[in-house]
Amino acid sequence: GARAERREERRRKKSETKAGKDVSHLDDAPTPEAIHPSREVFNKGCYFLGKVVWGKGFHELLQRVEEHNKSEDGASFPLELDVYGSGEDFSDVSRTSAAKNLPLTFKGRADHASDQMHDYKVFVNPSLSDVVATTTAEALAMGKYVIVAEHPSNAFFATFPNCLVYRDPGEFSACVKKALSSEPAPLTTRDRYRLSWEAATDRFLDAAELGAEQSVGPGSTSADKMAEKMAHFVHSAAAKVEPLRRAAGAGAATRVGPTTVDGKWTPPWVKTG
Repeated sequence: GARAERREERRRKKSETKAGKDVSHLDDAPTPEAIHPSREVFNKGCYFLGKVVWGKGFHELLQRVEEHNKSEDGASFPLELDVYGSGEDFSDVSRTSAAKNLPLTFKGRADHASDQMHDYKVFVNPSLSDVVATTTAEALAMGKYVIVAEHPSNAFFATFPNCLVYRDPGEFSACVKKALSSEPAPLTTRDRYRLSWEAATDRFLDAAELGAEQSVGPGSTSADKMAEKMAHFVHSAAAKVEPLRRAAGAGAATRVGPTTVDGKWTPPWVKTG
């Protein structure tokens, strides 16, 4: 039926893309937010775009900018950032930035569909709270460099040549230096497709599809389902014990969310001092 035909079409496109064959028929795949494709020349530097709330990565953003501009690389390649966005913490964030004398210019609300975004070369997004941030995907689709932290939510973006990933302040400065001193690689047809909503939908449908082996194979018996319930019970119980959560990879002190997130709150994963 139609569903089977759609499934086969998705698999054909995927196999052609992986095999490196001609995928010119994908050139018209829509890019996120109907943004423009990559440009060859960028005449603006770095920017950040997102909701201005402390919990959306602004602690990390201010700290990374401050550390970089005090570093050796920062002396040669200072990081000046235009910040686009609005939110309940806008006044507090902008005041904190000014108090630290950071070179951040708050431009107000905008999105990647705005003409003013097209000329920027580097999107800086140090947030560890967003899961597969749409803004990062949009910036990559526009042919820009993106600088992100090493984090599971950024694993997909890290597969693109223009995604620069850092693990510590030193690597962040190295990423800034590379981005400011070179040009992003041209966006290939294959990568443009991977960043389209069509490809994202295909990945979702592939993940949601049950194969024959999942319907009647291992895991489908009553005993298997009972074992699955027991495993869920054990997992739920263990998730309430801090040492076990940490051993499983959870962040420190993240079981219960903070009651207030403001300029005085420091995320447990941000190093101070």
